Amino acid sequence: MEPTEGAWPRVVKVMLDSFDDIVLLASSFPIPILHYSEADDAYFLLVTGPGGGILIYYVKNAERPRGRYIHIDKISGRYSFGNTLSLEPNHVSVLVLRIRQHRLGEL
Repeated sequence: MEPTEGAWPRVVKVMLDSFDDIVLLASSFPIPILHYSEADDAYFLLVTGPGGGILIYYVKNAERPRGRYIHIDKISGRYSFGNTLSLEPNHVSVLVLRIRQHRLGEL
């Protein structure tokens, strides 16, 4: 079924099991970004899905960001927070964007 012109894209929300899962997922993308909504106490990741739909991966009640970046060691899977990019060769730095307001509905 083809979407009609001007129609909103289909949105699918996927709650992940843990903060570790969303951090590892975000670190696997070419541009690693996580969004944090203080109002929802949730981290979320927006991904364009098949057919123009939007997938929202999220996790609630995770620890609040303690820096602008989450540094993930791709070998051990451990992470830490920081305010600058990591220069460690095995680390991926995921930018945390603090979202003040959104129209995604309840996460």
